[in-house]
Amino acid sequence: MKAIKKFFKFIITIAIIFAAVVAISGKCFIKFEGAGEYFSGWMRDIDDEYRVSDIIIPGSHDAGTKGMVWLGETQCYTVEEQLLSGVRYFDLRVNKKDGEYVIFHSVINGAEFIPILEDIKQFIIEHPSEVLLLDFQHFNGGSQDGVLQLIEDELLSEDLLVVNDSGYSDLEFISDLRLGEARGKCIIFWGSRSSVYEDCPYLFTRNNDRCTETGASLNSYYYEEYHKGSSKNLIYTAFPEYLSLIREKQNNEQFKGFFVLQTQLTDGYLIFGPWARERSHNERLSEYIRNIRYQDGDEFLNVIMRDFITVEKCKDIIDLNF
Repeated sequence: MKAIKKFFKFIITIAIIFAAVVAISGKCFIKFEGAGEYFSGWMRDIDDEYRVSDIIIPGSHDAGTKGMVWLGETQCYTVEEQLLSGVRYFDLRVNKKDGEYVIFHSVINGAEFIPILEDIKQFIIEHPSEVLLLDFQHFNGGSQDGVLQLIEDELLSEDLLVVNDSGYSDLEFISDLRLGEARGKCIIFWGSRSSVYEDCPYLFTRNNDRCTETGASLNSYYYEEYHKGSSKNLIYTAFPEYLSLIREKQNNEQFKGFFVLQTQLTDGYLIFGPWARERSHNERLSEYIRNIRYQDGDEFLNVIMRDFITVEKCKDIIDLNF
């Protein structure tokens, strides 16, 4: 009898804890209500001669996760809504499951990838002043070849991709790429150096999380211990370290390339979920971003990637250009 009572107490305790976790973590209820014409074409106000790597760009971490269960959802807008809000960099992770291509985050699957790619295509056709950065760094289920074929069919065939046919290395080419040359196109960053196909001059290499490779077109530091820690430690310890590291790397390689500042906090215990982590981080991070021009190393800023990105968060980042 005592054993049964203990069992029921255990079940009740687990249920209470689960309910509390869901309540604390919650879902993101920031509804998209339109962003206005400015945000859908904000790059038109930047001169053609600016290097794309000198523009400060709003980025979306785990971009297509709206609608996932709360442990996987990192965005409250669809990719189409993010585009209209001003986002120009997208972290896209594609799984092949039962013959279908879907966005995934960890072990969780979400939205279909093909409609997202079609939204991207439609947007860049309708907004020829803009340039989009599409970062395919995570694949699952052997999805690489199929994703590449979809990119070729939807974007390359319509001349919507930046292609390096210059004879220069990818890093040299991308470092000097001017906005006027890239308007109305997408730049594809693909996996790692070992996974880039030699005969695909529209695929640009990205570095690993520690950025230990040389010659990569895109660098983005992610030290797991910082992102699983506190908001204060990430902002005031990790960010200055990342900016110092990218300065040293770019000085050594003599070319800037693209740089993505990862600002998201990670739920290392898979308990509270991304929304709870962002809620504890959001206000402090937004204040830091609004004043980031006063930080040492700000000249190396390029993409600032956020969780649960909104029109307001995009505005904070876009305003840094003006």
